[in-house]
Amino acid sequence: MDYDGLTSAEDGRQQNPDLDSYRLGNFKQGWTRAIEGQQYESVLDELKWNNLGWRLGKLFGPTSDELREEMFKWCVEQQKDEPTK
Repeated sequence: MDYDGLTSAEDGRQQNPDLDSYRLGNFKQGWTRAIEGQQYESVLDELKWNNLGWRLGKLFGPTSDELREEMFKWCVEQQKDEPTK
């Protein structure tokens, strides 16, 4: 398995719950890009919802839409629990 791009230096994801449908759409779009074989370059320097979906898509491959949504929700909860810097 190729793990290039699975780490990042800075978390730039928004935490605004009012944007959940927007964030989820970006997350799913990134996942789709990964399973279609699209690559990211410098955008992996900062963690965003789109490239987080891409990173997980690289790891897990094709999945159901429901599972992607569950992963997104899990990531949101993990982000909430992260200690502030």
